[in-house]
Amino acid sequence: MKILNSTKGTVIADRVEIAESAWKKMKGLMLRNSLGEGSALLMVFSGESQRGIWMPFMRFPIDVIFLDNRKRVVTLHSDVMPMTKNPRTWKIYRSASPAKYIIEANTGTIKKSRTELGDILSFL
Repeated sequence: MKILNSTKGTVIADRVEIAESAWKKMKGLMLRNSLGEGSALLMVFSGESQRGIWMPFMRFPIDVIFLDNRKRVVTLHSDVMPMTKNPRTWKIYRSASPAKYIIEANTGTIKKSRTELGDILSFL
C-alpha cells in the first residue's frame, strides 16, 4: 500500500504497515530503532473520535498526521520527540478534531510532502 497526498500530488509513504488491532495501535512504533525510508504506520479505527498518541519507549522522532473519515488532514504534528526522563516530554499529541486514521511517519515527511491541514490523502 502507498499513501499519497492527492491535493498536492506528493507521496507520504511508499511502504505502509497497517495497525488495525488494539494491540498494534497501542504499540505503534515503540521499541523500534527506526522506520525505513519512505515507510509509515497507518492506524485504522472503526469510527471518528478524538485521538491521541504518546511517545514512551520510542527511540526516534516522528511526524504524525491525523485524518477524518474522508481522509482529510485534520491535525499535523511535526518532529514529535520520544519521551525521556524529563517530565516536559511526557505529552499526549492529540487530534484537534475527530479522527479515524493516524499516520506515523519519519520526521520530515510532512514538510517533504508539503502536507497541510485540509489536504486529502489516498490509500492505494
